[in-house]
Amino acid sequence: MLEIAPNGRTWLLTGPASSYAVHLTEGDELLHLHWGPTIALADAEALAVRPLPDYWPFESPLDGREEYPVEGGPRFVRPALSVRTGERRGTEWSFETYETDTDTDELRLRFRDGGLVVTLHYRMCGDVVERWTTLENQGDDALELLRADSATWTLPDREDWRLSQLHGRWAAESRLVRAPLTYGEKVIGSRRGHTGHQHLPWVALDTDAGEERGEVYACALGWSGSWRIAVAQLPGRARADHGGAGYDESGLLSLAAGEAFTTPVFAGLWSDGGFGGASRAWHAYQRTYVIPDAEQDRPVLFNSWEATQFDISEEQQGNSRGEPRPSGSSSSSSTTAGSAPAPATAPDSATGRSTGTASRAA
Repeated sequence: MLEIAPNGRTWLLTGPASSYAVHLTEGDELLHLHWGPTIALADAEALAVRPLPDYWPFESPLDGREEYPVEGGPRFVRPALSVRTGERRGTEWSFETYETDTDTDELRLRFRDGGLVVTLHYRMCGDVVERWTTLENQGDDALELLRADSATWTLPDREDWRLSQLHGRWAAESRLVRAPLTYGEKVIGSRRGHTGHQHLPWVALDTDAGEERGEVYACALGWSGSWRIAVAQLPGRARADHGGAGYDESGLLSLAAGEAFTTPVFAGLWSDGGFGGASRAWHAYQRTYVIPDAEQDRPVLFNSWEATQFDISEEQQGNSRGEPRPSGSSSSSSTTAGSAPAPATAPDSATGRSTGTASRAA
């Protein structure tokens, strides 16, 4: 459900168990208000009028509180957007308008900096918030996107955050590691240009969660190319996640006049049911919104590698497969992935549905 304050500057997305709220100040600063248990629109409006933290020398009150920090202005955090033109590097945007899609409850917030139009997309899918960004060059000259993250996630000011991530290699996939989040930045990513086991584009943060209790904040990037996720513990207790396609700021792509780029979806989930509750919520999201025809039976994958290795022939494969057995009967052979459902592909950048690429349209 999407609700909008009467002044049109506070927006609240609500799912079955959680809410997400943002606010646009009179200075066109888009601030994060709330991500956690469900709240009412009146609660979000009350959060919107709270002042920013008191002045602290050599720090910006915007750091760790902006929804999508751009390069330039009074900011010291890692920018989500870095743009270079023939005249300058940086972004000085102003808010234009917002749009909603009543069929999907999608919220679109549009900003402009000269010929560059930046649209931030939000959509609540169950208790998962899908976020992505569209950049359009409506000017006359080409511009360069040095960095264009899908989203920035802001978490509550707390102490002793713990970061969970997945790494691995062939025959040692999806190894879970949890460690305290210290001050500074923790960067994970991949330069491989394709999906792999080395690092998975997913992180989770908690302070004291167990398997079935405690708050968990988790983010997953729907992208199968090179990527980067940076988790920052800022001075004080503020912290933020940035994530998107491409590994560094060496140049994501060049946008000619009339071209557009849509980032992959960066999905975020809050759960108070511990890691088990977060896991079940992710699975429900994938079955409902990501996997096509998820309710249908999936084809069985026959894996003969362990039995035959490279000694492959049609007759031998038929003998290895054997005759079909009645449902529920035991078998002396096993397969690596025979009973597993087909893996979910990355959500499409613009629709959240299955695809593996970002879009770039003239």
